[in-house]
Amino acid sequence: MVSYCSRLAIAAACLAAPLAGRAQMLDELLPAGVPGFAQAAGILNVRRLAAPSPTGFELGGVQVAPGLGLQTGYDSAPNAAAGSALFNAAPRLLVKDVPAGFGAFAQVSETAYPESAAQNLFSAALAGGWRIQLPEETLTVSAGYLRGDETDFSLNGLSAAKPVAFSVNSLRARDEITTGRLTLTPDVSVDVYRFPAWAGEDRQDYRAGLTLRYDTDGPVSAVMALRGGHTSSPDAAERAETYAILAGLQDVADGLWTVSLLAGGAWRAPRTGPGLSAPVVEARLDWAPSRLDEIHLNITREIDDPDRLSTTPYTLTQAKLSYQRAGLGQLTADGMAEISRAAYMWSPVRETLFSTSFALSWRMGPALALQGRYVFNDRQANFLRAANEHVLTLGLDWAP
Repeated sequence: MVSYCSRLAIAAACLAAPLAGRAQMLDELLPAGVPGFAQAAGILNVRRLAAPSPTGFELGGVQVAPGLGLQTGYDSAPNAAAGSALFNAAPRLLVKDVPAGFGAFAQVSETAYPESAAQNLFSAALAGGWRIQLPEETLTVSAGYLRGDETDFSLNGLSAAKPVAFSVNSLRARDEITTGRLTLTPDVSVDVYRFPAWAGEDRQDYRAGLTLRYDTDGPVSAVMALRGGHTSSPDAAERAETYAILAGLQDVADGLWTVSLLAGGAWRAPRTGPGLSAPVVEARLDWAPSRLDEIHLNITREIDDPDRLSTTPYTLTQAKLSYQRAGLGQLTADGMAEISRAAYMWSPVRETLFSTSFALSWRMGPALALQGRYVFNDRQANFLRAANEHVLTLGLDWAP
């Protein structure tokens, strides 16, 4: 249970912190029990799904697991403003029916800054998914909603004096079809972004893809990915079609690691103005050096980042390393470091974000965990003054 409690406590901490604002945050925040929103499929996810979890309550064969996170601490620069103490409450509810392949999750989070009330935050997440297992085919459909606040610590942040509210509605469908050694995975998604106070930032992203994987006699598989998308925005200059083709290899050792390297090209064709093409790369490592440890490394370079908030287009180079250690007595330790570099199109503007965090969770009883967490954010750009932020929190997490 300690692993599950720590994961949900981390999700609560992420919702309490200023949201950088990406649709992909639903994948990062939601527990693995919600089909369609887990991190990229890999062998470690299978182990994660099988990990001990709180039973909650059972109603007619459906598991209902409530939870509550409470935190207090200090933020040295909320939204680059003056430092303040912080207080956060985040109730949540997970409902799942494992045999039926269904899972749903809801959470709200309220953060108050007594010395800087203008920086108060409210966040909410709601999502559900259904995985249908058929002979040689797995169909997943899911939908999610995220409400958050964009701050200065995000790429192309709106640089407002206080957090800017936004919402993301996401619909997804994925079908994994296996025929002999060949696996075909078509997927489609629709993401709708809304900024109540900044209507010019609204947009809709429509994306589709097809991944083909050929399994050889050995552990290495050949992979090809085809992707396309359309972005609709009130600003005609931001409306565009994007295309990408990548190919590479994937190596899976059951229970030990997943390694993949894909490379190719991407194209952006705007409705107005010149287009852009660039090489793109996706590299990923999921490694379990022991039954207690997990290491994840993701390196990407892409055009027209599909998970950005702003409609302003850029090429993104990003690397993220995370580590989890479970089973240190009643302790679980998590660490993460991420760096993102944006080069804006048709502009000399360059921007870099760096974020790192460390969390330690201690199970105090069957349903109660104590967690300490430190987060550091830094934003560097050639068009604004550099800013950084230190956030230190201590909290309790309850999950029966």
